[in-house]
Amino acid sequence: MSEYLNDDDRVHALRTWWETNGTMLVVGLVLMIAAVIGWRWYNDHTQAREEAASATYQQYVEGRQRGAKSAELDAALATLDNEFGRSSYRIFTLFYRALDAASAEDYAKATQYLETAVKDANDDRLRDVARLRLARLQVQSGSADAALATLATVGGAGFRSYVAELKGDILMGQHKPDEAREAY
Repeated sequence: MSEYLNDDDRVHALRTWWETNGTMLVVGLVLMIAAVIGWRWYNDHTQAREEAASATYQQYVEGRQRGAKSAELDAALATLDNEFGRSSYRIFTLFYRALDAASAEDYAKATQYLETAVKDANDDRLRDVARLRLARLQVQSGSADAALATLATVGGAGFRSYVAELKGDILMGQHKPDEAREAY
């Protein structure tokens, strides 16, 4: 039928279609452009935050390696705690803090750091690493039952051998050799 239309009829049909659908077409196009720009901005913003967290963590690690003053390390830790509280880099610093506290035999502080790591970690594997370290710390501080309860919360399949070994060691320490052999 369109082959029998003259140019004026075609222009009129196009104008009618545009009046009916033009607004929606323009709105859809604007929304699509806004979505693409928003998505790119979000990705760039996220990457910039991750890079900043990485750089701050690198400063912290380098400061630890060269024996920097406490003020320099505390500044990096404060930045990670305040600006990048949910990043993996902060969890890594919590591991270092727990190590330092355990080395100073401040087991309560070390436990607090590891419990914070368990609570704040976004990654299940990091959470399981924190739980394993917490369980080892609990054993070291004489809380074997708490350590067994902590080990029961480790869910990663890659950690089964570590959990079994530590559970066996705890049970051997409790003079339960049959249960320990089963755990091993």
